[in-house]
Amino acid sequence: MTDDALMIGGRRVDGRTLEARRFKAIAGDLSIQLGRNPVASERALLIAAATLAMLCEQDTERLLAGEAIDQENYRRNVAMLGQQLVKLGMAKKSRDFTKRDQVGADEFGVALLEANK
Repeated sequence: MTDDALMIGGRRVDGRTLEARRFKAIAGDLSIQLGRNPVASERALLIAAATLAMLCEQDTERLLAGEAIDQENYRRNVAMLGQQLVKLGMAKKSRDFTKRDQVGADEFGVALLEANK
């Protein structure tokens, strides 16, 4: 298999298209963030996460170009992407963020807390 080829669903996909290159970049970044060679179950989650990330990016691109998007579908894709990232251990589940959590909080998080008092 050449470097430009992708195997998805047991089929070879031409990896030279813009979409395929973006998919490979997202999947590669996620794989690097995972920090290890993914086992089969993690690979399936990585493929799903990369696909969802691409769908979210495409909607964001349309929105920024002034085009209408299906907002409910976008929200659903973002939520599903978040779930995939949590399953992979790359994102934390949402939780209550209180003052006791401020130790080590970033400047942006502290500013949000201050603005919402």
